[in-house]
Amino acid sequence: MTDAPLDLKISVQLPNDHVEALESYFYECEPNPWVLIQKTVADPYYLNGYFNQEDDCTQAIADIKEKFPQLDLSFNKEKLVATEWQNAYKEYVKPWNDRLLHWVPLWAKETYSVPEEGRTIYVDAGMAFGTGCHETTQLCASRLVDFFLSDVTKDNLTMVDAGCGSGILALSARALGFQSIRGFDNDPDAIKVCHDLLNHNPSLNQIEFSVDDLVSGSPEDSIDFLMANIQTNILLPFAEPIIKSLHASAHLILSGILTKEIELLKLHYLEKLNQLRPNAKILTDSREKGEWSDLKIEIIACESEKII
Repeated sequence: MTDAPLDLKISVQLPNDHVEALESYFYECEPNPWVLIQKTVADPYYLNGYFNQEDDCTQAIADIKEKFPQLDLSFNKEKLVATEWQNAYKEYVKPWNDRLLHWVPLWAKETYSVPEEGRTIYVDAGMAFGTGCHETTQLCASRLVDFFLSDVTKDNLTMVDAGCGSGILALSARALGFQSIRGFDNDPDAIKVCHDLLNHNPSLNQIEFSVDDLVSGSPEDSIDFLMANIQTNILLPFAEPIIKSLHASAHLILSGILTKEIELLKLHYLEKLNQLRPNAKILTDSREKGEWSDLKIEIIACESEKII
């Protein structure tokens, strides 16, 4: 019998028609102990939870059942020794890269080989939606790398990760060499996770993290490159303060958007831009990853433009 502390894993197969609602719920609750798993597109979805304490497990199940009373969830429970706990995440949280940007779980730090020109962020595999596994985060990261590799002048740019969650996008910007970087979230627990992630990446310091919302965290005419990996129902009502926070020429990356919502969001932001930046040239682009999409908006100022 091992003396290693025991941890709990619980698991249940999900009906397909409830996956989207659960994913949206977990996406809003960061950090959390839940992981939605689908090994291949032909496989069913499973909801896995990992806990240190029985009481935490019981409370988490109660919260899920209260939030989704229509779901009949009968969880299977098993106890894991510490090494099994760590290995459980390895199956689903793997190193990921987009060109020169590499996100490496801590468990792979000693074995994952980063190319000489690579830029690395070490992530904690226990932070379900903070590891970069989610498609919305990867979409943002890809836009960030695009911008880094572009011919756009990057000196003295102010970059902001709005609704930063674990801060992985802000750290990615720092790893790519950007200097003036801020991240904010309205959840104090998320900001704590940001600082924990910084502790795993001491070379990527000099990032300012704060507890703020989309208004207090985005002063008018203050940002050159803004990433907002937030859900559509938040991006829509805050379009005006988000746009007003941008310099006359700026880049805006919006993610956390279901593909079926992208046209609605795009039209809404174009309408607001027409009101607030009537003389600016606006370029847009969208990409898909799984069921998610992003929206890139580039604002190019004209001489006569004024922010109203």
